[in-house]
Amino acid sequence: MLLESQRTLPNLFSSMRIMSTLGIISKSSGRGLCHFDEAGYAQIAELMQPVVEQDNYGLDRTRILTAPNLRRAWFTSAKNDAVALEFDQPMIWKDECKAWLELDRTAAPITSGTASGNTITVHLSTPVSAKSIGYINGAHWDGMPDKLLYGTNGIAALAFSAVNIESAK
Repeated sequence: MLLESQRTLPNLFSSMRIMSTLGIISKSSGRGLCHFDEAGYAQIAELMQPVVEQDNYGLDRTRILTAPNLRRAWFTSAKNDAVALEFDQPMIWKDECKAWLELDRTAAPITSGTASGNTITVHLSTPVSAKSIGYINGAHWDGMPDKLLYGTNGIAALAFSAVNIESAK
């Protein structure tokens, strides 16, 4: 829930932007978790530099420089066998990502997924009655960057927890 609180802080503070550290890799361990070696912190600085330049100097306002952030989630039909995830920027889907998505805090029965613009749709092996979706549970996260959701800008998406899934419209 701490990650969810951090993810939603920009909703409370209009001048705040947030950056993901999920894709950061420590050379000493080959993965990224909570703390990093010098190379890991250098990667964070490289991610933040363009954001600082954009905010403070007005540089390159056309590029999306922040981590993808989930806007909303909804079932795509009344059968509840697929969930759409709308982000604030264009996304990429890899099947390895399904390991980190949870419905009502349990592993989601995802068979496949697709990305189209800002929306990722995950297809489920069986209809579900889940009320919420989450991504990256700290208890199970292994720090491996190849299993993460990424925006087309190459930045890992922010983790989210217990986000309400809306009914199909």
